[in-house]
Amino acid sequence: MVLGAQPALFWLWFCWQLFPVKNLLFYSLFPLLFFIDLLILILGSLVVSKIFLFFSKIFHKPKEGVFEISKKDKDYASWSLRAVIRKWPLWLARQLSLPSLEKLVTKFLGVKLSYSSSIHEAWIDSEFVEIGKNVKLGQGCIISSNLLVKNKLIIKKVVIGDNVIIGAHCVISAGTVIASNAVLHSNTMTTINQHLNENSFYQGAPANSFGNINSIKDKKKIEAQIFQAREKESEENLQTESKELSVPFTFYILSGFTIVGGSFLIPGILFYLLFYGFVVPTIFNNPFTLILLSDWSFYISMLLIPLILIGIYLLHLFFVILFTRWWYSLAEKRGPSQGIFDRNMETSSTKLDYYHFGSFLMKYPIFAVSRSPFPWILNWELNFIKSNKIGKGTVLEETFIHSHINFGNNCYLGTSSHMTNHVVDGVYGDENLTFVGIEIDDNSILNVVTGGLPGTEMGKYSTFLPGATTIKYDKVGENGVYGGFPAKKLSKKEILYMLGGEYDGE
Repeated sequence: MVLGAQPALFWLWFCWQLFPVKNLLFYSLFPLLFFIDLLILILGSLVVSKIFLFFSKIFHKPKEGVFEISKKDKDYASWSLRAVIRKWPLWLARQLSLPSLEKLVTKFLGVKLSYSSSIHEAWIDSEFVEIGKNVKLGQGCIISSNLLVKNKLIIKKVVIGDNVIIGAHCVISAGTVIASNAVLHSNTMTTINQHLNENSFYQGAPANSFGNINSIKDKKKIEAQIFQAREKESEENLQTESKELSVPFTFYILSGFTIVGGSFLIPGILFYLLFYGFVVPTIFNNPFTLILLSDWSFYISMLLIPLILIGIYLLHLFFVILFTRWWYSLAEKRGPSQGIFDRNMETSSTKLDYYHFGSFLMKYPIFAVSRSPFPWILNWELNFIKSNKIGKGTVLEETFIHSHINFGNNCYLGTSSHMTNHVVDGVYGDENLTFVGIEIDDNSILNVVTGGLPGTEMGKYSTFLPGATTIKYDKVGENGVYGGFPAKKLSKKEILYMLGGEYDGE
């Protein structure tokens, strides 16, 4: 026993000599201290945002209605300002994946919300939204109190009653009122100002009632609506042959290591120098005294440290983008021009493999920027990498964008939209891949959960309502309002119906 304890005693002695008690305690408690610092940062940002919101509402009171999309329109300008003020604390709260904290921030910034409701996996507008008790919002669900149509902004309050269940990927449009105990199937979409009755089931786009909860006692009726009888695939159809990649697998390893790991090299060195060359000797190693509070250099240091950390973080993003540009240029030179390609899984295709390699390269850079505190850098990033052409004034919300999707000036791409440059046609293992970009002209608006397939061309001043999606090689004319799948130009009567009579598209 004594001999067996000697190695343990040696390591205890070694750690005691290497780490004095105060340092050992500090490094042991550092994760907890860091978490507490994040909470303080979030709560501090929340208070500051609330103060700015208070003054912005004094200068111009938020209100519902239909407004011009113009900086000269005070309602539109004030709405845009309020959205920017709320972005930072909301973004911070979502990073920790703590539902209670996200509810607190969302509620404090203007959404009427019960803590008994589940909203963590949804995207919710930060004003003109009321959510009752015990509400369940599915993954990817969007609650939107506003809608952009051509040159108009529509703002209407959304009210959701108690015990409502909203399935995954539903879109609740501005002005919607959902009574208590209603249930919405996944992918259900409401129109503006639509009222859904209590104790009812809804599905479709726009939402239609197909039954009453109290009248349905046999669960098989519900299952029949959800689970359709499908032909079972044979094992033979599910099998495919593997092939050897013409892009060396080492390219994937090296590019990933360069873009992700290499981008931290210089910022990591700078952070090390900042922490051990400045923070530790000037702050951690000095005892806290009242005299310290009267030293202006202390306040200057506390102000400079966050600014330097932000600069280091931005430098990391720059290297991510720079290294991606180098690798992406290689993939573009060896990859295919736009067109239709045989995607036979039994043979190797150098061009298609480099196309997939290029798609792989874009994933982390877009994620790193769009999910960062600086999502507006995304436009510059895509233009710098030369994967896309993004015009001035264009806004890309929280969504993934493929290469070769080009936007003109002053366009808008809503949350959870998906514009793709490729689609696979045929049975897996024996199919073609269509690879063609998308061109979206100036002042076009694609609202939440819209989509476009390869070859789409969208004219100026066109608007896609939520859920509108094109087919391949679709040509969308100028100055129209489109809805449905395949996206079609809506008549004045259809526009009035979809927009709840708020605006006719003229």
